[in-house]
Amino acid sequence: MATLIFFATIVSMIALVIILLVKLIRRKRVTAILRAVVIIVISYCLLWGFFYIKNINNKVIPFGTDVRFDDWCATVTKIEHPATIGGVNPSGQFIVLHITMANRARGIAQKPSEPRVHIIDGQGDYWAYSQKGQQALEKISGKQIPLDQRLELNQALDTQLVFDVPKDAREMKILIEEGPFITKLLFNEQKKVFSIS
Repeated sequence: MATLIFFATIVSMIALVIILLVKLIRRKRVTAILRAVVIIVISYCLLWGFFYIKNINNKVIPFGTDVRFDDWCATVTKIEHPATIGGVNPSGQFIVLHITMANRARGIAQKPSEPRVHIIDGQGDYWAYSQKGQQALEKISGKQIPLDQRLELNQALDTQLVFDVPKDAREMKILIEEGPFITKLLFNEQKKVFSIS
């Protein structure tokens, strides 16, 4: 529903901008069109703010629960806290996530659009995976499957991601996201996260 409202707003804005340009070229009054544009933008911003505040708290789910993005989904199945990886020391602490990605479509292969995994703490700080830690892991365990791997129908693949987070990070949770930056403009929905004990 949020996506439908977003696209309806975009289509309306494009139509109004075209009408506005035509009126400007013909040197006609554009006050009514400008007013409509302002009303649509303000209304969307207010709704976006409402949904953001309403869904600001994340929903903690158990390991193994799929986080779905249409037909592509992913889950965290296990967490490890190694002191070192292949002789490489963390700057804080290593956290290794075991992730399963799956294609739940009914008839086509799936390739996710810009999938991301972050660890977030209680203060709202985000950490992406550690390249140094990932390279150390792959020297030991072999090349890991990238998150944006194309998955055939009903295929599921396992991979591992290494994070290096500060030792004093508290209330850490794992957030899996998918989609380009423009998805930030959609109404905020309650995000599903996995808790790191």
